[in-house]
Amino acid sequence: MRCGRASSWCGLGMLPVALFVTLTLSFLTTYLIALKEDHISAAFPYISDTGADPPESCIFTLMLSLCGFLVFCIVFVRYKQVAEYNKQDVVQVLGLNRWSSYMGYAAAFGMLVVASFQEVYVGIVHLVGAMITFGSALVYGWLQCLMTYRMLSSQTGAQQQRSRLLGARVVLCILSTLSFFSTILFMAVAKEKFRVTNDYHKNESMHWKEGDGGYPEHLASAASEWLMGFLYVGFFLTYIKEFQRISLDVHIRLRLRNDFTFSPDRQPLNEGISASDDDRNNDGVW
Repeated sequence: MRCGRASSWCGLGMLPVALFVTLTLSFLTTYLIALKEDHISAAFPYISDTGADPPESCIFTLMLSLCGFLVFCIVFVRYKQVAEYNKQDVVQVLGLNRWSSYMGYAAAFGMLVVASFQEVYVGIVHLVGAMITFGSALVYGWLQCLMTYRMLSSQTGAQQQRSRLLGARVVLCILSTLSFFSTILFMAVAKEKFRVTNDYHKNESMHWKEGDGGYPEHLASAASEWLMGFLYVGFFLTYIKEFQRISLDVHIRLRLRNDFTFSPDRQPLNEGISASDDDRNNDGVW
């Protein structure tokens, strides 16, 4: 597909937008349902709390699994994009590209684990999935920042705009790092204080009240988690302009009926990223 650059929907630019819209609808829908069913408290529940019990858990599983698939697609497209523009580039860029894709795929897999195992039923597996998701996404973001910095000096044109984009990604990663550690720290303090002052039950921690021990720490932890989730999505949104210049083509090659060899008159299977020569020479990858 080829379209004008003025269009917001050309190429694969819709992938990050689709992730943002899907994730926002998922969180908003499950939060409202959980609140209506009195499964959570209104003030800053953890993200997982909004999808812990049915019926909201069904929507949480469906929507978050779709988000995991979209993350996988975005990471794959980004990997192919960088590989296409850096076929003869330094080994460091190609290595960063490969390892960052591994981290991105791990984050996508972690989202599937979080979606499939609710915290009130399989808490340990859910927690491990959450750590894989947020931890891998954090490493992915920093590797992408380093890769963007290395590519910045090797490409010509639009250096000022690319520098601003790199700065935005670095800021997002710094805020994500702070949110990641503040979520873990305040969660540990809040849980401990809650256990000391309350008769602990696995469902009671989803109904925090002002009089509960660790309530301020709980608010800080939950707010950091929500912020962290949207910061990660915000990082993917920085790919929109680059993805608008990309098309993904898949060609199918048929097998012969008897010997299962490939027919010579068919086009070979080839899936990858394509871009115009003008884009390759002038726009590059950021």
